[in-house]
Amino acid sequence: MFKKIAVLLGSVMLAACGGADETKQAALAAVQGGALLVDVRTAEEFATGHLPGAVNIPHGEIVEGLAALETPKSTEIVLYCRSGNRSGIATKSLSAAGFSNAMNAGGYSALKPIWDAAGS
Repeated sequence: MFKKIAVLLGSVMLAACGGADETKQAALAAVQGGALLVDVRTAEEFATGHLPGAVNIPHGEIVEGLAALETPKSTEIVLYCRSGNRSGIATKSLSAAGFSNAMNAGGYSALKPIWDAAGS
């Protein structure tokens, strides 16, 4: 019984990791296709390193920040932070404000190698 549970948990974990990789690749493809890339970390975190082409709008200011940039609500937006938590919160805020194409790409350190490999 224990062995079956271990195999099942291992399969679930592999599937979850694969899904995360697919999300990262989808985020890269979206940005390469013209999506707006937004780093929702603090200005201090952004200053220590960020993905090329990203704009910095802290997650608590995301709706106001995009309004200030006059971003149409149909714009494809890719958000990231340190771990994916704040970008998830920002994605929900944008959805509630009527933005229809916002995606949580996850954490900076997980995305950076993919961006580096792509030369983005």
